[in-house]
Amino acid sequence: MKIEDLEVFIAACDSDTFLTPVGAHRYQSSASEEILRLEKEFNTVLFLREGTNTGILTEAGKVLLERARPLVKAYRKTLRAMEHFKPADDRSIIIGTLPILKQYRLNRVFSRFQDDYDEDEIDMRVEIADGRNLISGLEENYYDGIVIRRSMINHPEKYDLYRMATDEMAAILPADHHLAEESYISLTSLKNEFFYLSDPATQAFGICWNLLKSQHISTENVRTADIETILKSVAERRGVAILPISTLNVMKQEGVVTVPLQPRATLEVVFAVKKDQQRCEIMEDLIELIDYRSRQVPSV
Repeated sequence: MKIEDLEVFIAACDSDTFLTPVGAHRYQSSASEEILRLEKEFNTVLFLREGTNTGILTEAGKVLLERARPLVKAYRKTLRAMEHFKPADDRSIIIGTLPILKQYRLNRVFSRFQDDYDEDEIDMRVEIADGRNLISGLEENYYDGIVIRRSMINHPEKYDLYRMATDEMAAILPADHHLAEESYISLTSLKNEFFYLSDPATQAFGICWNLLKSQHISTENVRTADIETILKSVAERRGVAILPISTLNVMKQEGVVTVPLQPRATLEVVFAVKKDQQRCEIMEDLIELIDYRSRQVPSV
């Protein structure tokens, strides 16, 4: 079993175009050389390949995915630890991020930076992780830098922080709601509504939950769902939502309007690096670029 085969298997499972609803086009790497090699080694099928079910994990595939993730993670951490014995300019760069680059149009920052170098001059990759793993990865020197919400950092004095984006929470209302044309609204004016919040695992959920509690609004009428479901529910007048305004940058929905909250509930996205850490020249160039860009981003 090759670690590279497991990496391809995990990438296939995690692809945005892979596990789509039945009947949609599916990612074709379920029949890639690496996955076929795994299926031959384990003598079992990892993906269904039957009509519209093509690309769905079998029970064996689900077990392998559960076991493969920690194996690949441990392998990468080991490689990373050994890399620190290389000369500084011969190391790869790993940037960790919350799944928010597209939301804040930050993916172009890193892609354009890479485009400025020849392929043989730069070895940089961007990995998505949750907040806890981002912080621990930065502390363990696995990540060279991380893109994270500032409020998720418990000890900001340990890091150099560069502002990458600012945001604020807003009420998402049906377009014909009686408050839809207001410039700002208070949560108390919505206290009798059903509220939709994002998944409890997200930081936005915690912020919204605390906002409701701080305004003494009952949380009995709170429902959680994915963003697409939330926006459709609001458009169908089944309730209102509280979400970061930037959410509407990537998710479009007719029949809804965004109204900022008063008092404001602000968010800040930062690029964090450890203070006084030895860095290669390319990482220094990246920090210089982000530092210059951060001066153009308004503070919250």
